[in-house]
Amino acid sequence: MKPPVPIIFLSGAGGGAPDLRLFRDGAGDPTRVEVIGYPGWRRYVSEGCSADSLIDDLAAEIALTIPTGPIRIVGFSIGGHFGYAVARRLLAQGRDIAGLCAIDSTMIESSGPSAGWRGRALEQALELLGGLRFGHLARFMRSKFWRALLRALGDRLPATARRYAASLSLVCRCDPILEHELSMRLLIRLAAPWMASLDRNPVALNAPVILLRTGLAANDDEAWRRRCPNIEIFEISGKHHNMLQSGNLGKLHEVFIRATRSWRESPMAWQ
Repeated sequence: MKPPVPIIFLSGAGGGAPDLRLFRDGAGDPTRVEVIGYPGWRRYVSEGCSADSLIDDLAAEIALTIPTGPIRIVGFSIGGHFGYAVARRLLAQGRDIAGLCAIDSTMIESSGPSAGWRGRALEQALELLGGLRFGHLARFMRSKFWRALLRALGDRLPATARRYAASLSLVCRCDPILEHELSMRLLIRLAAPWMASLDRNPVALNAPVILLRTGLAANDDEAWRRRCPNIEIFEISGKHHNMLQSGNLGKLHEVFIRATRSWRESPMAWQ
């Protein structure tokens, strides 16, 4: 029997992971998916924390999770950028990167809201309302409230979170949505300048790379090609906020399995 093929999954800035069956080709597929989490807001405001130190931590954890053999990484959203940087770091350490798959990892130049965010937020709210998903709508509105409040702090957010860490911890225990939003906002603030710097003088990743992206992210194809000369790009259905929902998940699964066939069929996969 063939041993399990290990895949590392790096989430978006909000953390978490989709149903991991998404990355397996049916019940008989021995693929083993390991989710590597991010440390959270307390780490992001600690002394000495930087995007580079976060990449070091992720690379070390991946090396411990897969101590020998080839490494395959799937990164969703910001996780695709981390996956690119971690793959370079691990290659420099002598590890074999058998594949990187970035899923809708759009380029980010600043930690501020992207153009058209109000329209996208309204569209999401109307989708939830139209589907009579009132519980989801309430959580969505609460997350937007906390996000607006945290964004209003601007550059003061890291210092404010550091100063009032004890009080924030109490509030986060009462409302986990605040902790989710705080961790996400601080991670994006930490990573955005670093991600922009990656593309000023991109260093080629000499490994097989796949980009699965929605049609709205097509403008970033050239930037990914500069980073990854051997990249293959596949379009998937949906938009960034709903591509992991049931209506689009089947298409994403289909494209992922087709795009990563060599991960399971190559003789190197079983070494």
